[in-house]
Amino acid sequence: MRFVSGERLDGHKIYSLHEPDVLCNSKEKEGKKYEFGNKVSNVRLWDGIIIGALSFRNEYDGHTIDKAMEQVRRLYDRKIKTLACDRGCRGQSMSGQTQIMIPGTPRKTDSQYVKNKTNKLFRKRAGIEPVIGHCKADHRLGRNFYKGLFGDSINVMLAAVAFNFKRAMRLFFVPC
Repeated sequence: MRFVSGERLDGHKIYSLHEPDVLCNSKEKEGKKYEFGNKVSNVRLWDGIIIGALSFRNEYDGHTIDKAMEQVRRLYDRKIKTLACDRGCRGQSMSGQTQIMIPGTPRKTDSQYVKNKTNKLFRKRAGIEPVIGHCKADHRLGRNFYKGLFGDSINVMLAAVAFNFKRAMRLFFVPC
């Protein structure tokens, strides 16, 4: 059997017998070096609505941007001018007509207005972290019970829909 005879540094390991598509992802973080599962890409508007949610295999974050933006173009039917990403998406500055902005140190030639505007943009970008946390804790994104790669992608989309539906219900039932 393949899982019995696997070597320590061999890339062909089976991590789960009931789900053979599980991969080990390295996180490049100090406390938790590895995790098992898929990567998730969420695209959120400034008002908090998730308009794009995709599941990826073990891909570099910068390579997920084009696929996520394609899904947003298909579903949202509007052009997005600026996309704020984290530092994991380095290496790409444009996706179609969308400018990709990654936080960094401001240039000396930037005016105070430009510095304040980019700082505000990246503070808004940091708001996706609680959204991911709520999807994991409240909407079952943290643990997937669906089978296969198709089940992984369905779980991500259902968690995003549940998050948006909960926001819509809260707005609907708030007394004016």
